[in-house]
Amino acid sequence: MIASVVQEGAIAGGDIVGGDKVEQHIYPNAAPVGIVGQLLSKLQNEIEKNEQVREKIEALARFHMQRAHDGISGLEAKLKAGGRSGEYIAALEKKEMFVKLLERWSLYASAQEIFAYLLAQAEHKFNLTIHPQIPSLNEVQVNGLVDDLIIVPTIDQCGTGVFVLNHNICMGMIYWLAEQCFVRWHK
Repeated sequence: MIASVVQEGAIAGGDIVGGDKVEQHIYPNAAPVGIVGQLLSKLQNEIEKNEQVREKIEALARFHMQRAHDGISGLEAKLKAGGRSGEYIAALEKKEMFVKLLERWSLYASAQEIFAYLLAQAEHKFNLTIHPQIPSLNEVQVNGLVDDLIIVPTIDQCGTGVFVLNHNICMGMIYWLAEQCFVRWHK
């Protein structure tokens, strides 16, 4: 037996619902939580106060020093050694997208901290988890790991705050790390 309820003339201090009420609250400008979220909030304040810096912070400067421990230097050579030379043109374009973003935001200390954090995180995940598996995986599987472990989490961490990272820019970050010899697709 189905009971019926007549609500005609009912008065309440809120919604009158005949069943379960589900509410979804979306906060479009909310900063992501965690280190990057805190730095994004700090960056927003620096932008509003026009607080700019002239030097690179030490943690970011490290990534600007190219180091070829294996004698294979540069993006094109790294891709070729890893059997990925067919992606060089796209890789170069994506790397330049990242470099432009990095240069544009390098005037702010917090943005430099964000990039240093994201670059260190990407280097760590790539070298600790992805690189050791490269000999036993095909290119699609390696790409999936890069996407799952680095690209998507990086985009999620940055949210839709002050600057937005997309898949191409994040992949450009990986290619830039390869050019600087911090990651490699070969053993």
